[in-house]
Amino acid sequence: MELLLENIDKDIARNPYSSIIQWSEQRLKFVGKKTFPVLALMPISLIAPDMPYQDKFIRSNIHTLILGASGSSKTTLVSETFGEITYNPLSFNDISKAELVEEIYKFGDDISALCPDIDMIFRNPALMKILEGITGEEKSISSRNMSRDRTFDVNAVFLGAGLPSSITKYASYGMLRRVTPIVVVHTADEKDEINSYVKDSMFSPSKNLSVESIKKFYMKIWNIQKGKDNEFEKIEGYIVDNEFKDGIYQKHRDLSLMFSDDKYLITELHSGFRYMCCHAMLNMFNRKTENDEGKNKIVIKREDYIEALNLLDLEMRMKYRIFKSHKIVHTSSDVLGLYNSILKDNDMDLTFKSIAKVFIEEKIGKKMKE
Repeated sequence: MELLLENIDKDIARNPYSSIIQWSEQRLKFVGKKTFPVLALMPISLIAPDMPYQDKFIRSNIHTLILGASGSSKTTLVSETFGEITYNPLSFNDISKAELVEEIYKFGDDISALCPDIDMIFRNPALMKILEGITGEEKSISSRNMSRDRTFDVNAVFLGAGLPSSITKYASYGMLRRVTPIVVVHTADEKDEINSYVKDSMFSPSKNLSVESIKKFYMKIWNIQKGKDNEFEKIEGYIVDNEFKDGIYQKHRDLSLMFSDDKYLITELHSGFRYMCCHAMLNMFNRKTENDEGKNKIVIKREDYIEALNLLDLEMRMKYRIFKSHKIVHTSSDVLGLYNSILKDNDMDLTFKSIAKVFIEEKIGKKMKE
């Protein structure tokens, strides 16, 4: 039986982005609204057209890493909340390189690769190579062992989660550039409000949107993009106003001034365009399409452009915090003094403070072993 638009929840179809973020926040208080502005776009990025660039294409796929303390609902976020609504979820933890390659190979194309324990990957350079293949522009995996060789293309999105201490390995591997990092930290007031929310939700009927209504919405778009829908034609490209291209370039340029001159930030510029296109695709029932060069293309609206600017700001500022704190700690000759000053600085950004503490504790640990 064909899934018709009239069978989709009208609030979701009319305003999918805010509806899905609201649903996630009701699921996970002070976690959903900090992560789902990006995560809501990830399933769509798996089936959105890649972005044309000269005589090739830039991937539409969005990859994300969530870092948070124990008890911050990371595993629930990855395996349950996101895992319930995305396409073809493949969750893995303790697995060998050969096993992971075979799992991905058997799954076929269009995979949502979910790793609730990213430390497992960072401990294994061979698994890191597989992750690089998934998250890179080449979107391919090459693996060789005693029993067989595997080289194949793979279209996937990756969502991983780990403790903040994962940043130390994460930054050293250079994976920071390939994904959108989100560090989830909570103030004391937020923690108290989370506990109060849990208390109020116990033994009470859910007032949330149903997960089935969210899944049904995403499945409608899947059917369209896979040519299985009779109501809507598959989207094969984008029509983008030059004003929006110029605006994303300028936003990226302004944010780039925070970074040192030795950082090439072209990947992050791609991110701005990626967010814009995926936001439009998520809102395809509220967007015009035009036939251009024989292809059905979606027309990007200002709303898509504005959200892209917000998400680009989020991504680049988070990366800056990680790069900056790493540099401050590793160039400091008085690590203990730096540690004490950070703990006492009540005006310091909470996320920056949390990241810096991780790098400091790692450096102190290394000195104690010397």
